Amino acid sequence: MELREHLSELRKRTIRITIALIAGISVVFPFVPSIIKRFWYGIFSEELNMVVYTPTEWIVTQLIFSLLVAVFITYPYIVYQLYQFAKPGLFEHERRFIKTFLPFSYLLFLLGTGIAYFIVVPQLYGWAVVSYFGAEPQLSVQRTLYGAFKIFFAFGLAFQIPVLALIAVKIELINSDWLRGKRILVYAAIFILATNITFDISGISQVVILGLVALMYEFSILLAGLMERRGKEDKVPQKSQQIDGSEMVDKW
Repeated sequence: MELREHLSELRKRTIRITIALIAGISVVFPFVPSIIKRFWYGIFSEELNMVVYTPTEWIVTQLIFSLLVAVFITYPYIVYQLYQFAKPGLFEHERRFIKTFLPFSYLLFLLGTGIAYFIVVPQLYGWAVVSYFGAEPQLSVQRTLYGAFKIFFAFGLAFQIPVLALIAVKIELINSDWLRGKRILVYAAIFILATNITFDISGISQVVILGLVALMYEFSILLAGLMERRGKEDKVPQKSQQIDGSEMVDKW
C-alpha cells in the first residue's frame, strides 16, 4: 500500500474508534453519578465525603469518568480496529497468531485493572482517610479519581506486556536477546513514568508499578525464549525432510 492509502486506512479506523467512544459516553453518562459514588466508596476503607472545589469540577469529572468507562467497554473493538489497520502487512500465520491472543489481551487488561481496584488502590489511598491531629481529610473528587485512573491504566497496560512481546517475537520484530538487552532502559523509563503519573510521595506506588512491570517483562522474556526454541524445533524436522527428499532424488 502507498503512504496515502495507509493514511486513509488509519483515518477510517480512527473515525470508527471515535464514534464507538462517543456512543459509549452517551450511554454511560446518565448513570455516571451513581457509578462514581460506588467507585469512590470502593477505593477507601471507610466512608469519605466527596468534595468539589470549583463549579466545573463535577461536570469535568463526570465526562472523564464516562470516557474511561467507555474505553473499558469498547476496548475489544478498539483493539480489533488496530488489528484491522495492521492486517494488510501481516502474513496469514501471523494473523492467526494475533487473533488467538487478542481475547487474552482484554482478559489481562481486566485482570490488571481489577488487581489495582480491589487491592492496590485501597491500600495506597488508605492513609488519606486518616485524621491528622483531629483534622478531617477533604479530598478533591477530580484529583483523587484522576490519580486512581492513572494507576488502573498503568496496571492494565502492564499486563499487556507479555501479549505485545509475543506478537512482536512472532512477526520477528524483536527476540528474547533484544528484550534482555533493553531491560535496564525499560525499568528506568517505567520508574520515571510512574513517578509522574502517581501522587504518592512515599514512593510506594512507584515501587509497586515498577515491580509489576519488571515481573511482566521478565515473564515476557521467558515466553519469548520458549517460543523461539519451539520455532527452532519445528524447523528442524522440516529441514530434515528436505534433506531426505534431495537424497532420494540423487539416488534416483
